[in-house]
Amino acid sequence: MKNVLLIDSGTGGVNVLKECFKVVPKCNYLLFCDTKNLPYGTKSKEELIDITQTNLEKIQSFFKFDIVILACNTLTATVLEQMRIRYNEKLFIGTVPAIKPALLEFDARDILVIGTSATLKHNKLVQKYKDSGMQFLALDSLATLIDENLDNLSSLDDFLKQNLKSSFKAIVLGCTHYVSIKENLKRIFPNVKIFDSANGVARRLESLIDDDTSKTCQVQIFCEDEKMLAKFWWAFYN
Repeated sequence: MKNVLLIDSGTGGVNVLKECFKVVPKCNYLLFCDTKNLPYGTKSKEELIDITQTNLEKIQSFFKFDIVILACNTLTATVLEQMRIRYNEKLFIGTVPAIKPALLEFDARDILVIGTSATLKHNKLVQKYKDSGMQFLALDSLATLIDENLDNLSSLDDFLKQNLKSSFKAIVLGCTHYVSIKENLKRIFPNVKIFDSANGVARRLESLIDDDTSKTCQVQIFCEDEKMLAKFWWAFYN
């Protein structure tokens, strides 16, 4: 049975973990919620490389991971290549905005991609389409707002209405935290289709798992903030 590590600064990792556990229930999972360094989206590439290396060294001391899922669009855009080189004996899965699936159904000019400044600056797929007419919006404070309001996400409706004023037919969630507000977006924009990356990550993991085992898997969440840890477990089960 494979040991799968997921890393994010908060709720985004929970969203990816839930989807991975649903699609691939035969792994041992550890979600490392790095609330100490929340938010990732406002940090430089150099800072995030140092933070991720420190975290991986720390985690290896108590969880011998085989596969690492960077359950964060910002981390994927900034550190994935460096981590694959440094830990070349491990398998890494990144998380990228679901732009390609959106383009199968909509013209680029009708798509809005929301994410952090770091993701929109460093993600190669975003850069590929920056001159296509596709709309991009950085919402750096939204991930933190989601983590702070997990038990009252409807309180973010006004924030979303104030910031998402463009004309669009599809929204691509370029941050795994944003999966938590899919229902908000569907309620506010009932005629808009929402795209996220969680299922794509889970399917990629499934393609790497060949274990046929009946052993019971484990799901663990590590977070130094006990109050946030309780919220993350609540989010996992709800």
